[in-house]
Amino acid sequence: MMNTNRLRGLALDKSRLTIDGQHLSDYAVFATAGGITIGETKPVTSFQSAPGRSGGWDMTLDDAHGYPAMERREITITVAATGDPMEIEEAKALIGGRNGRSIRIGGLTSLGEYRGRLAVGAWADRYDAGGALQWSTCTLALDADPYAYGPEQRIDLNLDDRTTHARILGNRPTPPVFHQLIDEKVDDVTPVATTHTFTANGVQVRVANTLTGAGLWDDPHPLVIDCENRNVTWRGEARAIAIDDDYPTVPPGPATFSGTVSPKTNVKKYTQHVTYTPRWLL
Repeated sequence: MMNTNRLRGLALDKSRLTIDGQHLSDYAVFATAGGITIGETKPVTSFQSAPGRSGGWDMTLDDAHGYPAMERREITITVAATGDPMEIEEAKALIGGRNGRSIRIGGLTSLGEYRGRLAVGAWADRYDAGGALQWSTCTLALDADPYAYGPEQRIDLNLDDRTTHARILGNRPTPPVFHQLIDEKVDDVTPVATTHTFTANGVQVRVANTLTGAGLWDDPHPLVIDCENRNVTWRGEARAIAIDDDYPTVPPGPATFSGTVSPKTNVKKYTQHVTYTPRWLL
């Protein structure tokens, strides 16, 4: 019977690579020398030929900040497992558990992690002259997003729609996530129609809501406007943005944010902040 709680006896990996935050040695494998490749990613471009115009017309679709979409990239890592047959089998099972799943691979750059779907290749077993299994190798292939994603950043916002200035890290636009935590009044209150407003670099997002008051022991009620996943939740329930609004992205460099809730009839106090994940294209 496999003992998946057994302390790994062979911590041979020196690569500092991680899968979902765990070092390769936690999976009882190590990266082989020269076994890491990071494939290229190309911009998605389109050109229309035209008589008399060299190169044709550039019909590439850019985003609001002038950046084109990028294709996915492939990252491959050759790993090996060694030890007794039980240790090798355990390594195969641990790595196999990630096959086909969305994962994060860290350690390939100091700027962040790559994200994508993992495919585990066939294992190649090596035996000694006596037929005993000595080691096994396989190639991990990540069908990855083009970017390396840095650690999540937080920006605390001023209240009452007052502007907060910040600097966005990375070298590609990133979608912000707006968080508003509201302490509602706990007295016998009348429900009040309320509008939550979030602005990023002058692009406004509004969410209609109704504040009905809070229980005596309630934690602050969260509103989350997730521009990356393009959804809004109030206390975990779905809400919608105004029909003529859109979810913004913010380019790298200086940025301005603001937010408010109005009217504040049923609001005792509130706080708000923005989080985002830097995107690095290497």
